[in-house]
Amino acid sequence: MKYLKRYVLCLLPFLTDACKNPIDGVQLGFKDPITQGVVELRVVEPSGKPLPKQISVKLAGPDASRMVTTLNTNRYKVNADGVLLLAAAPQSTPTAQQPLRFTVVLESEGYLPVVQPVVMNSLNRQVRTVRFINLPQPPTTLSAELAAGRAGTDGSLTTTFTLATPAQSGKVDNASLTLPMGTRLTDRDGQAVGGELAISLVHTDTRSGNATAQVPGGGLMQNVMPLTAGSQSLGLMRVSSLAGSITIEAYNKQYQLARSFSQPVRWTMELNPAMQHPQAGRTVRAGDVIPLFSFDALTGLWRQEKPGVVVLNQQTGKLEYQADVLTAGTYVVAWADSICEVGPIFSVSSKLKNVDVNYRCEVVDAVTGQVASTFYANANDGAQIPITAQPRNRRLTLRVFDETDAWGKGSKSGLIAESAVGTSCDVTPVQINLGTLPVPPAMKLDFQFSCPKGMTLNEAALPAQLRTQYSESGKNNWRELVTLTRTQRSITSYKLKQGRTYDLRASTDGGASWPYRQNEYLLDKAQWVFKVRLEAYCK
Repeated sequence: MKYLKRYVLCLLPFLTDACKNPIDGVQLGFKDPITQGVVELRVVEPSGKPLPKQISVKLAGPDASRMVTTLNTNRYKVNADGVLLLAAAPQSTPTAQQPLRFTVVLESEGYLPVVQPVVMNSLNRQVRTVRFINLPQPPTTLSAELAAGRAGTDGSLTTTFTLATPAQSGKVDNASLTLPMGTRLTDRDGQAVGGELAISLVHTDTRSGNATAQVPGGGLMQNVMPLTAGSQSLGLMRVSSLAGSITIEAYNKQYQLARSFSQPVRWTMELNPAMQHPQAGRTVRAGDVIPLFSFDALTGLWRQEKPGVVVLNQQTGKLEYQADVLTAGTYVVAWADSICEVGPIFSVSSKLKNVDVNYRCEVVDAVTGQVASTFYANANDGAQIPITAQPRNRRLTLRVFDETDAWGKGSKSGLIAESAVGTSCDVTPVQINLGTLPVPPAMKLDFQFSCPKGMTLNEAALPAQLRTQYSESGKNNWRELVTLTRTQRSITSYKLKQGRTYDLRASTDGGASWPYRQNEYLLDKAQWVFKVRLEAYCK
């Protein structure tokens, strides 16, 4: 443990021999990051294992050349946190009429490639999460297969293509896909996807207790479009009984993604025989029709599809679900219920102002007394706490505790208050009085820049922003702290607690890299001061 009364933040490799910038040749302190038109790609290994150390990053598509890193370079990299930051080049301004279209490609030995299309129609930040699946060692409920095919210049398959997920140890259910010879593959613009093809099939079964974890949305489907064109949206739906899901993807050497098939493509998925038919009150059997939904990873659109049917495979004795589809994408086989997007909403009255920690909340069924959900929310005076994804016509109350997501229990530690009853889907605010919730101790963070004698600080030379994160010492569990700017170098936060030991890291490129770090710092007073003395920031 280190008791550091003063600390000189290492900003450039030539500052001292002991303070080295691990990024050779990049003087981050002098290059302001691009903050508009940013795409943040979060790469996750769905089994929870570490990501591979070497991940190749490529950009393809019509506007790939107009994309850069947030430091305006083309040195694309997935950082140690699994984050890839891209930005529209400074001379590019995407609009709805002239969007930027490109595809991000991530590849590593033994992993299913990620081929993620992106459309930018504004300078708003986009955040996307993609799965990087280890082919020989996927998660328990998931399997994937990648194979090569070929299409003519018009996008037509030269032979019938069949693909099946591998029969891996411990995996009982699998899936298969058949594309008939002559099937023409086209992209979203109707252009042929020809040449050598990579075709993949990802299957999620329901043999685990958390079957929806590998399904887009985690079992929630937003703004589902109905099967009948022109009908009203089905709104938010929650999966009540999942049969499984599959994802179909096909692309050529130019990473041109196929979207449509010229004729129906059949896929088959083996079913868990213990799956419940919620409407019939029994397990599924041959002849059952199970609803089918599709998900478009580019647009985020859910759509109800023509359902498939359960059949009994006479050779294997297994129940299978068969469906014919005309587009690539993700398909979820499940019964689902329409639920409330939002409501009730609870309006907070408290002594807290600008407190940047969240407090533990419980949503309670007022009829049964059972806890419906637990989460953390802001408890500043005037804050509103919306309750989402609840069944219709449910009477609910909100409980708030003196326990935060930053440092745990406060001085009162227990229940502070419980609200009056609100009704799901009703957005009329329900008051909750948190007047007895104590204001937590504040911590002041200061970045103090000084200059040699005879020089003055040149604010224009300072980093435009300094994004900071903290972790309990040695745990490498990084969380957002504060973001400072060249003109606002002192900020108050409530996320840190005096008497505890923390690690801190800082980034000047928006989080693409974190070259500045201070470990095992004991907060022995209500102020954390970083003293920077660097001639390059002076004039």
